[in-house]
Amino acid sequence: MDFIIKMQQVIHLIDDHETQNIQKAAQACANSIAAGRVVLMFGAGHSALPPQEAFPRIGSIVGFVQITEPELGFNGFVTGKGGQRQMSFLEQTSGFAEVILSNYTLTPQDTLIVFSNSGINALPVEICDLARQQSLTTIGVSSAAHSLANHPKNKLGKRLMEIADIHIDTHVPEGDALVTYPEDIHTGGGSTIAGMIIMNAIVVETVRLLAEKGVPFHIYPSHNVSGNINEVLRKEEALFEAHKQLITKL
Repeated sequence: MDFIIKMQQVIHLIDDHETQNIQKAAQACANSIAAGRVVLMFGAGHSALPPQEAFPRIGSIVGFVQITEPELGFNGFVTGKGGQRQMSFLEQTSGFAEVILSNYTLTPQDTLIVFSNSGINALPVEICDLARQQSLTTIGVSSAAHSLANHPKNKLGKRLMEIADIHIDTHVPEGDALVTYPEDIHTGGGSTIAGMIIMNAIVVETVRLLAEKGVPFHIYPSHNVSGNINEVLRKEEALFEAHKQLITKL
């Protein structure tokens, strides 16, 4: 299968070239969680999907918090109410990032991960820049190939990879589509899978670092099991309570 072959190539490039940056990102996340603070995550459109992989997710831990904007995180209606046009417009609207972040009480102990495969639109670039101004550690996940091949579409004149403290390249080619057929047909978007692999790698590495340091954490158990369901429910309730207490700080 053409797409699977191309996707495997992208994964190998991430493994070969982004391990160090993923480890740096995980260290920042571990520091935030160990301090009782949060790792915020943001993305618009399909870039909102990797943050959903971080929490709540089986094997994930309390501390990862998605900045959720319904009009940016679901474009399944395509046209009409909550459609693709509105999402794209908002992602390219300068000033919206400040409105979103005004809902959160941030500290320098927090970390922000921004997913934007193009890395050039106003909203993800500005939200990363505003977080940096508040001394958060910022992590950008984008395609260097696409970003460098296109002009920034924001007032800062910057790309996400130029603003974030730590940048992780998705290694997806310009335009996102991995497979090309004759007659200039480009198909098979790869950025979502690449972003989810990077997100899960950060989570797993963060858990490893916390465990090595002896920092307690709440990990989401699989609740679709037959054995010892009472213990699973106990862990789940403890996790929900810990998350509830955490978000009161925001």
